[in-house]
Parts: sequence; structure tokens; C-alpha cells
Amino acid sequence: MAAPKYLKRDATSGHVSEVISTETGPAAEVVVSTTSGGTIDPTLLPVSGASSAIAGENIPAGGYVYIKLSGSPAVPSLFKAVWSSGGNQAIGFVLTSWTTGQTATYYDSGANSGLTGLTVGSRYYGDSTTAGGVTTTVPTGAGTISQFLGTASSTTSLESDIEDGIILAS
Repeated sequence: MAAPKYLKRDATSGHVSEVISTETGPAAEVVVSTTSGGTIDPTLLPVSGASSAIAGENIPAGGYVYIKLSGSPAVPSLFKAVWSSGGNQAIGFVLTSWTTGQTATYYDSGANSGLTGLTVGSRYYGDSTTAGGVTTTVPTGAGTISQFLGTASSTTSLESDIEDGIILAS
């Protein structure tokens, strides 16, 4: 296969010239080309939906979280999702544990590999008895938030497909 080429515009003269890409291995600010199959190597892409915020409380690995303004001055902060009456539905999950005040990375989709003891193929919901936790039991009870989180792809990974929560009438 021929070396990938790209066009480069000279900012001073405005001339455009063809350049042969010669970078190999990890490098910054280089042209990314596709594989022979026409796809970009997924290791070059960021993890799906990664964001960060200050941990407003201790959050365990694999915990599902919501975000709100907290502190003085108020800053976006992560807290464990609470699905019991009056709680807050999850907007994402963390892969590693975080302590209060740390800048935590959270994800809004993808594989939550911070969990253990899952049943492959089972559907998981927010656990109304454990903040940030998951359960295979379909939530019930007035005021409880029923929120589907995803399906277990292994005993340690939940393929997250976070849906909007529904506040149950009964």
C-alpha cells in the first residue's frame, strides 16, 4: 500500500502542497489513515462519552452516578445515583473508585467493567436499595425510579445503555 498523503496549506503564501505521511508509532498531531478494511484503529479514539467532574462523595468502581452543582463556589460534582423515592437517575458510571474532592472520570455509555458478580445476558436496573448499585430485579414501588442501565456481557462487564428513568406510580 502506498504511503498516505494529505494536503498542507502554507499559512503565509496560501500555497497548497501534497505531503506524504511518514509517521509511524505513537505521535501527536499526525494524520490518521484508515486500515485496509477502511476503518480507524479504535485504540486511536477516545473512550465513548468520557467526561470529568469533582467527586462529591466517595464513589466505588463501577458505580452509576448523577451530576449536580455542589460546594461553594458551586461546581459540577458527581454523586452516586439514587433510585429510591426522591432520588436522582444515573447519567453515567465510573470505572475506578474516587474519593471526595478528586477529579473523577465518568462515562455515559460503553462497557462498565468496574463491576463483579454479574450474570451474562441479564438485564440490569438501578438498585433502589444501594446508591450507585445495580440489580436484575425490576424496580417496583410508588416514587421509585425505574431505570434500565444495560445488559451484562460478562461476569465483570455491563454494556451500558442508560435510559431515562421512570418515576413509578405504584
